[in-house]
Amino acid sequence: MKNMYKYLKSAIEGESRTEKQHDLNVFKKSEELALKYGIKYDGKSFVPDNLELADATFEAGIELLHSVGVYCKSTEKVIQIDEEDILTSLNVINSLEIGRLKEKVTVNRRYPLSPIPPIIIGGPMGGSVSEENFLYINLSAVLENVVQGIYSGSMKQFCGEYVRPKSPLEMLAVLKAARNERLATKIGGREGLALMGPSTPTLPTSYLLVSSDELYSKYDPQEVYMDDLKIDYETLSKCIFHQEHGNHYISGQVPVFGGPCIGSAEGLAIIDVAETLQSKVLVHSSIHASGASHAATGSSSAKEILWASNLSSLAISRNMDYYTARYYWNAAGISTDMMFYETAAQAIGDTVCGRDMLLGPVGARGGIPDHSSGLESRFMGEIAQMATHLSLSEANRLITKIYSKYENKLINPPAGKSFDKCYRIKSEYDLEPTEEYELIYRKVSYEIMGHFPGEAF
Repeated sequence: MKNMYKYLKSAIEGESRTEKQHDLNVFKKSEELALKYGIKYDGKSFVPDNLELADATFEAGIELLHSVGVYCKSTEKVIQIDEEDILTSLNVINSLEIGRLKEKVTVNRRYPLSPIPPIIIGGPMGGSVSEENFLYINLSAVLENVVQGIYSGSMKQFCGEYVRPKSPLEMLAVLKAARNERLATKIGGREGLALMGPSTPTLPTSYLLVSSDELYSKYDPQEVYMDDLKIDYETLSKCIFHQEHGNHYISGQVPVFGGPCIGSAEGLAIIDVAETLQSKVLVHSSIHASGASHAATGSSSAKEILWASNLSSLAISRNMDYYTARYYWNAAGISTDMMFYETAAQAIGDTVCGRDMLLGPVGARGGIPDHSSGLESRFMGEIAQMATHLSLSEANRLITKIYSKYENKLINPPAGKSFDKCYRIKSEYDLEPTEEYELIYRKVSYEIMGHFPGEAF
C-alpha cells in the first residue's frame, strides 16, 4: 500500500493539466521516442523478428511513462511515476493460480517462442449479451476442454427491461449475470472454473457486490478498467479493495489507433508498453490485458494493431516479469470464415511473442448482442497450440497469408449470425454448434493447418 498512498498523494497534489493536454503530450512524446529509439514500422510485417527493436520499444515505454505520467481524471492532476519504482518492479512477480477445485490452473510465465501455449479464457469478454442467451453463451465456452476460464459479457436487460448504467437495476442485473456465469460452470461439470470480469457493471458498488466466495472469489480475476495512461478515483478504490482482500484482479486498457493519443503503429507499441508498466507500478494488478483497436474498423485485427501488439508483447515478455493478456475484438460476426481468420492472425502472433493469456474472441466488435461462442474459443486455443511450433519468421509468413483473406473486408465485414442462430439449443444440457457452423470451423482449421485438400496455404 506504500506506493499506492504515495501516488494517491500525487493525484491530489500533482501538476494540474487538462485531459486534452495530457492526450497531446502522450501523442507527441510517443512519436518523439519512436524517432529517438529508431522504432519504425515497414507497413508490411506482422511479427517483428528484430529483438533489439523490441528492447528499444521497452526502453521507450519506460521513458514515456516516467516523462508524461498518468492523468487522474477525478482531480485533473498528473501522477508522476518514479523511474526507480518502474525499474525495481521489473523482476518482481507473484505466482498466479486461477480457478478452484479441480479447475485450478497455474498461469505459466511465457517468453517469446515458449513451447507452452497461453491460457485460454473463453467468452464474450465485455461484449454485449442478451438476457435470454446469457447462460447458453457462457455454457458453450465451459463445455470446451481447451477453455481454462470464462470472461463474460455485458448483460443489457434484466427481466426484459433495459438496464440504465449506474442505476439500482444494474445491481440486480450484475447479480443475475454473475450467478449465471457460476451456474454455467456447474451445469458443464466444471465447477470452480475461473471467472473473469464482471463486465456488466458501471458502478463500483456493483463490481464489489459480486466479489464473494460464491461468485467472484479471490481466485477469479476481477476487472479494473482504465483509459490510455489515465486513472480515476473509482479505479483506485477498487484496487485498494482487491489488495486488502487478497483478490486477483486484471487491469484492462484498450488504446485506440487513430484516437486522440495514438497516430502511428510505432506510437501504439510504445504506449502499450507504458500502460503495462502503469498497471504493474501504480495499479498492482495480477494480470494486465491490452486490447488495442483501430478507430476506422473498431477491430483488434488490423495490420497496424497486429504489428504494434506483437512488438509490445515481445518487448514486455523479454524485459519484465508480469502476466499479460489480450482482448480479441473481431470485426466480423460469428459463423463467418472472416471471424476465424481474424482470431487466427491474432492468436499466432500473441503465442510466438510471449503473451500469457488470450481472451475471447468476440465478434461484431462486441457491439451487437450474442456474437460469441465456445466454438470460437476452441479454435483460438487450437491455433495457439499449433503456433507453439512456429518461429517468428514462420509466424509472420503465416499471418501474412491469413490477413490477405480478410484485409479488404475490415471496413465492411460480414455480419454473421447471432449465437442462437448458429447453435442448436435444446436445453442447458443439450446444445452444440449447427452443422453449417461446424463446417466453416473445420474448413478454416484445415486450411490454416495445411490439411484441407486444394486450399491449404
